[in-house]
Amino acid sequence: MSYKASYSDMNQKPDADADEGRSRKLRQKRIGDQLRRLYDDVTSEPVPDEFLSLLEQADNSSKNKK
Repeated sequence: MSYKASYSDMNQKPDADADEGRSRKLRQKRIGDQLRRLYDDVTSEPVPDEFLSLLEQADNSSKNKK
């Protein structure tokens, strides 16, 4: 009887592992899709003038130090 139970357990474990792997991949894909949507929205937004001004000041400052 214990032989059948252990044999049955051995046969079920790979399926459970495969299901867990598929589930993990689906979660990762969903998270990746959501992050892509979020960052696509952010990258399509215009850069604020104040930020561009700060970048220009930083560039000029680094040029003056050389």
